[in-house]
Amino acid sequence: MARRPPVEDDDVSLFPFLSIICAIIGVLTLMIAAVTLGQMNQDDVKEAVENAITMDQIQKELAEAEDSVEELSIQLDKEKAKLLDNASSRQNELVKSRGELEALMKKLADAKKKTEDQKKIKIVIPEVPPGQRETVADMQGQLKEIRDRLALLQRNLDEKKKPPEEAQVSILPGGTGLSFTPNFIECTAGAIVLHTEEPPLRIRNAEISANKIFVALLEKVANNKSQSVIFLLRSDSLGTYGLVKKLCDDNEVRNGKLPAVGNGRLDLRHFRNK
Repeated sequence: MARRPPVEDDDVSLFPFLSIICAIIGVLTLMIAAVTLGQMNQDDVKEAVENAITMDQIQKELAEAEDSVEELSIQLDKEKAKLLDNASSRQNELVKSRGELEALMKKLADAKKKTEDQKKIKIVIPEVPPGQRETVADMQGQLKEIRDRLALLQRNLDEKKKPPEEAQVSILPGGTGLSFTPNFIECTAGAIVLHTEEPPLRIRNAEISANKIFVALLEKVANNKSQSVIFLLRSDSLGTYGLVKKLCDDNEVRNGKLPAVGNGRLDLRHFRNK
């Protein structure tokens, strides 16, 4: 069996030195790791602080935003209520305006109907055929009748031996038609006298249909329900009365008649006073 070589007493052992080096390296490594970890943790802390501050600000902003949203919601509710009130008011105004419009339309329709009822009537006088027109001989005959009548009146005045005074024939209101405004037309043997004119206008029978004043008078009466033509009849005026009455009846002109007894001047003051 081999024998171990004897241990020399002067051998140097490196174990403690290596251990120290390893320990130092380990400590340094630990310190480096600690410093590194410390630096890393410091950055994380700073970041966490910053994040906390940012989060606090965000929460404040969020709270302010929520307050703003709530305020806007309240304002929106108020605006909505206001809009509803305005809509209700406008609806009421619309209903009121519609009612007023319907009333105005009704008034317009009534006025239009009234206007149509009172539509102006045009008096159309038929043209006298050539065979029925007045001739010179007819006019001479009428002139002779007038002269005879004047002579009769003159003789009556001479017999009484009084200054010539024209007698008056008073026309008194009576009968129906007092609610109308009268337009007096005197009928004589060969002519009519319009007492609506001042002085009274005399129109011969042959000129009646062509006389513009007479036609205008008929149109005025035909277009006014409160007007009427009153014929004052002399004793010898039946032919003239028949002629003018036919013209009035053919054109739907309201007319009536009153007797004028005698040959004097007509007195219409009772109607004028009324």
